[in-house]
Amino acid sequence: MTRRWIVLVAAALAPASHAACVAADERPAAWTYVHAAIIAPSCATAGCHSTLAAAASIDLSSAEGAYTFLTGRICGEPVTPASPPRNYVDPGSPEYSQLVYQLRGVGRPRMPPDVPLPEVEIELVERWIAEGARCD
Repeated sequence: MTRRWIVLVAAALAPASHAACVAADERPAAWTYVHAAIIAPSCATAGCHSTLAAAASIDLSSAEGAYTFLTGRICGEPVTPASPPRNYVDPGSPEYSQLVYQLRGVGRPRMPPDVPLPEVEIELVERWIAEGARCD
């Protein structure tokens, strides 16, 4: 019975361990992917930045709303010199983006607080920002 349990647990964990091993540059640095694969399941949870909880009045549950909050832009509108200032994301500059500082816990508590993101997830967010933080 114990051997069967080990086999079942190993089979259940295999897909998750494979996903964690995929390099950040093998996944698309597109907002729809970043939101669906990282932001929504890690940040827009019941106790954090969901529609119901909205910790610090931040709701990251919808891709469009999260994009507007993080970048200060409306998804789908062209970027112009008169575009509003950045909020948590400085497009093209992950090193100046507050979102990256919060995900890494630089000078503040690391986000998400319960289970910090794996390095590969943070690298993908950084790549999305470095590539202009576009909304696709």
